[in-house]
Amino acid sequence: MRKIGLITVGRSPREDILRVMQDHLPQEVEVLQRGALDGLDRSAVAELRPEGGQSVLVTRMRDGAEVQVARQKVLSLMQGGIDALLEEGVELVVLLCTGEFPELQAGSRVLHPGEILRALVTALARGARLGVIVPLARQVSWASERWAGCDVVVTSASPYAEPGLRAGEWRWAAGKLGAAGVDLAYLDCMGMDQEMKRIVRQETGVPVVLASAVVARLVDELLGA
Repeated sequence: MRKIGLITVGRSPREDILRVMQDHLPQEVEVLQRGALDGLDRSAVAELRPEGGQSVLVTRMRDGAEVQVARQKVLSLMQGGIDALLEEGVELVVLLCTGEFPELQAGSRVLHPGEILRALVTALARGARLGVIVPLARQVSWASERWAGCDVVVTSASPYAEPGLRAGEWRWAAGKLGAAGVDLAYLDCMGMDQEMKRIVRQETGVPVVLASAVVARLVDELLGA
């Protein structure tokens, strides 16, 4: 059976992301997963927290708890996960993150969603007002700069918030985009799911791009019969 690999910034397996992707992946493909935080105890994970002006990545532990890590501190761990997956014979490794990681090595066998999605959304948003939702409020300024070439409105809502608070947080973020008159919304995190997309669509009335679903369709295009 053919194999693909998924590498997450947090702990594997990421069944929450795979649930979204599974409907769009090729049939008869085995999915192997690795996480940058696999095998690390709590103290080791705590050492990866962002300091000063380090770039922040938001991910989750196996129990669903949100964790924030510094991009610079997890690069070598992500590379180790990629190398391990390639040794297990996967045809393609998919990064489960919408950030950009040009430092990671494996050539065309690694799919970088961040670069692909940024190009796709930029093209779709040409001449339109783009709404972007990132996981953390502290990422809003960074995301505004990242999408500086677009007429963009950026807000935040965590995909890993407590279940009792999550829907309200997402309705608030979606309402902000709706009030700003966006024409297209992009959910800028692989951990965001179909329910979050539904809320944004309902509150804004505009098309919504869900990162994990787009990436799965691209994997199908690359590997499908």
